[in-house]
Amino acid sequence: MKLLALDIDDTLVMTGKLPSERLKRAIRLAENNGVTVVLATGRGFLGTKKIRESLSVFGPLIHYGGAVISDGRTGEHLFVNYLRPDDVVTAFAIADTFDIHAQIYEEDTVVFRRENAFTKQYTSILNLPYIVDPQLLFRPLDSIPKVLFAVDPAQEKELYREIRALLPNHLSVLCSKPGFIEIGSVSSTKGKALEKVAAMLNIPREEVTAIGDNTLDLDMIEWAGTGVCVENANALVKEKADLIIGSCENDGVAEYLESFFAS
Repeated sequence: MKLLALDIDDTLVMTGKLPSERLKRAIRLAENNGVTVVLATGRGFLGTKKIRESLSVFGPLIHYGGAVISDGRTGEHLFVNYLRPDDVVTAFAIADTFDIHAQIYEEDTVVFRRENAFTKQYTSILNLPYIVDPQLLFRPLDSIPKVLFAVDPAQEKELYREIRALLPNHLSVLCSKPGFIEIGSVSSTKGKALEKVAAMLNIPREEVTAIGDNTLDLDMIEWAGTGVCVENANALVKEKADLIIGSCENDGVAEYLESFFAS
């Protein structure tokens, strides 16, 4: 293991939580053994700030589901692949069809048309700036990394299928956590971003480990030489992973790293 890519929510930490002391020690253990640790998340740069600082991880950062790769210290973009403006409009038309909340991201600012219980909780937990703009679709839409739909987790599977059927094939439809459906480009996934980071660092695929929990992590887990998922992962991810480790709540990532380097 020379490169370790880690999803954040429901993999490293439960949403709204910070890494445990055990996890911090395990990350240090990996780095002391020559491993470059990369966070690979659906969050933006600012949304990862507390996690990055808590873990003292400042290598390349894969965020917005792979649409952006940034320098973990400065936030300077190393790679971007934004949605086309017409794809953003299409996504919002579908959100209106199903009467579900949709939001976009302008750098670290969340933009949505109406404030609701979800937006209050989301921006509060991640401590993100936001703009409420009923005329959102008339804003410049040429630098949008993804569209996020917030849905009832009980309806997620059915909505996922219907949304996928309505969107063109050059767009991906993936889930980052229960109730979060993310619309992005099929050419800007976590797996493709991880491949780019490995090339930047001259690390072969066979020496890359990726750990995640949901379909947003799936191609990253499949691309890595060792694909790992936590026990609380989505059933499809469990099926595809090389290895299933302990749950996020039980510090599965820390346990795995401790065992890996002990052996």
